[in-house]
Amino acid sequence: MNPKTIVIAAGGTGGHIFPALSVAQAFKKSHSPVSLLWIGTYRSREVELCKKSTIPIMILDVIGLKRRIGFQSIIAVVSFARAVLSVMCQFTKHRPDAVIAFGGYVCAPVLAAAALKKIPIYLQEQNTVAGMVNRFFLRYAKKTFLGFPLAGKSPTLQTSELTGTPVRTQVQSFESFPYPQKLDKTRKTILICGGSQGAQSMNDGLIDAVVQWSMQKLQIIWQTGTASYKALSTRFVADKNIFIFETLDDLYPFYAVSKIIIGRAGASTLAEIAYFGLPCVLIPLPWASENHQWVNAGLVQMQGWGIRIKQDASTGKNIIAAVSAILSDDHKYNAMCMKALDNSPAEAADKIVSAIRKDLKL
Repeated sequence: MNPKTIVIAAGGTGGHIFPALSVAQAFKKSHSPVSLLWIGTYRSREVELCKKSTIPIMILDVIGLKRRIGFQSIIAVVSFARAVLSVMCQFTKHRPDAVIAFGGYVCAPVLAAAALKKIPIYLQEQNTVAGMVNRFFLRYAKKTFLGFPLAGKSPTLQTSELTGTPVRTQVQSFESFPYPQKLDKTRKTILICGGSQGAQSMNDGLIDAVVQWSMQKLQIIWQTGTASYKALSTRFVADKNIFIFETLDDLYPFYAVSKIIIGRAGASTLAEIAYFGLPCVLIPLPWASENHQWVNAGLVQMQGWGIRIKQDASTGKNIIAAVSAILSDDHKYNAMCMKALDNSPAEAADKIVSAIRKDLKL
């Protein structure tokens, strides 16, 4: 019997790519034979990650649609139309049994082609506010897998399932991981990470807080992103309590040695933090589409394992107070850890794969 073919559509940012990769890996581990095809772009990390995971990939040259009408919007529409035709040709030659899309502009032509070809569509929405592409294609989806409950005016979905946002499972301890030589894994450590794109404006508001934490002999691991790296690494080059990285390909070893996480409120980051059972202080990206990070962080705060801080002139002072409140109270700290684990999406990828396999009678 020929294996079923599943198309995975994802690209753009780590928030879309890493949940997709987790589901792809779960499919590869499943007992029934499945053939995978990833459709993405050349502008992000999916090419590299697919190569490492031996997943075939089809590249689309497509750009995001601008909200304002102009020349770039015309280019985006033309690239979208070409991409739809390209995907339809692929689906005519090798018709897949299902398409699962993880949001972002690269998914739009894949989903459009699938809808036109009447191929079953599945969506995975990471955030509390559904993205524009997922919102449009909800009506065509056989099932939508939710990372968080949808908030506000989002439509009520009869075909949705709350699975959590898929994360990689931890298959090893990190005892042999090559941490920086002077990193002391026994000390209280704060991990600051601004997501896969970095967070320069957030970093600027944290400098005074980092100085104070260092004076208190706390250890800080800081993933700055490219824009902030040179200035911050130069400023703190002599501070032995601060470890600065431009980027970290794998945050898991650093979650494992950290007591608390400070960062943005992207859904994939939150899923990983919950998976490791860690409290967090969140500074949502102020210009995230439809302010979805603010809503994500609000849900985490309501669930009891994070504190939401607005990015403004008082960010540094408020962050210092929030971190102190968590780390100085063992009872509160342990309670927040348990709340994080209560919301861990450890089984999300397996739940998604199981649901699709059941539909496809695998």
